[in-house]
Amino acid sequence: MLDDFSFNYWTWFIAALAMLVLEMALPGVVFLWLAIAAALTGVIALLIPALGWELQVTVFSVLAIVSVIAGRNYLRRHPVETEDTTLNRRGEQLVGRVLKVAEPIQGGVGKVKVGDSLWIAHGPDTGAGTSVRVTAVDGTVLNVEAVEG
Repeated sequence: MLDDFSFNYWTWFIAALAMLVLEMALPGVVFLWLAIAAALTGVIALLIPALGWELQVTVFSVLAIVSVIAGRNYLRRHPVETEDTTLNRRGEQLVGRVLKVAEPIQGGVGKVKVGDSLWIAHGPDTGAGTSVRVTAVDGTVLNVEAVEG
């Protein structure tokens, strides 16, 4: 089957492009490093046209491992920063907000209404309809305190 198929630099450049498309479509940063390895393999195949497909696959494999490890180390040392530290952390976005108690807080546990959903709340015993302020978040549980006045 591989006898009919010719591995050359175009194969690797197309593979690199396909992996870049996958990188944009899927979460995480994995295919970027594989795309870099495929592009480098394409450059090597362009410079050394007599390179057999077996050696090309070996070169790609080695470059893929090296690029993934190097990429992970780079991202560990240079994490992606954002101005909004609560981005994708809905619970943390609620800290400081005043909400209404939907189900009375009894024994330190109740529920508060956030938009059209209910969140578990920990705090002092409070009746339904009372306003509370979110002071902290523990996973999906909101820590609340009674609002004065």
